[in-house]
Amino acid sequence: MIRETLKKAAGLFVEFEEDPNKVSTSGYDPLEDPSPAPAPAPKAKTIEQIVREQPGPNLDEIKVPEEVATPVPAPEATAPTEPVVRPDGTINFESIYSLAKLPTSPFTAEQILELFASLPADLPIDSKRATIKVTLGAMAKTLGVTTEQIVADASRKLAALAAYNESFTKQATDYCARAEIEIMTLEQQIADKKKAIEEAKAKQETMNEACVKESDRLDDVLEFFSMDVPPSKMA
Repeated sequence: MIRETLKKAAGLFVEFEEDPNKVSTSGYDPLEDPSPAPAPAPKAKTIEQIVREQPGPNLDEIKVPEEVATPVPAPEATAPTEPVVRPDGTINFESIYSLAKLPTSPFTAEQILELFASLPADLPIDSKRATIKVTLGAMAKTLGVTTEQIVADASRKLAALAAYNESFTKQATDYCARAEIEIMTLEQQIADKKKAIEEAKAKQETMNEACVKESDRLDDVLEFFSMDVPPSKMA
């Protein structure tokens, strides 16, 4: 499911406005038309193109080490500073991104989500986009933040989640298959042990009956030569 989401996202188009100080000269002749040159039309790129143009791995290059993405890691297995699954069961996504060796971003996808959350819920989507655009424009001047960086950060993190989830799912499936075989083996061993116990009990009962019977016979000899009185059958 995550991989399908990634594939769909990679083909989406994002529009970027050209530098406002740069005018479009296509089809424009200042001698024939004295009016100001038209502003350049927005330029559209796919998300996959944006990621390729940004420093860091392409979406198809993002991998997660299989020996780390395991449901039951060995004690000596290499692990991130903080485990992906915390003691309380929550997931540490930053550890996944660290394992995938994603580059850092001056303004992350999580930060833009916080910015989204700060906007009024009933604000129209066009107004939200305009507000975010103005905010990013201001941040671009002070922090060098660009829409491309944010798009690349979100896309790479999505790819890392897909890679980790696939690796974890495969290893969890393999582990469960091995565990089920081990359980079947143990269950057979348990069944064999139970059968052996029943056989041992039966033998013990047979042995007890035989020994009691034989002890009675031997006791008859002793009673015969003793001064025992009835009700002994040999007295």
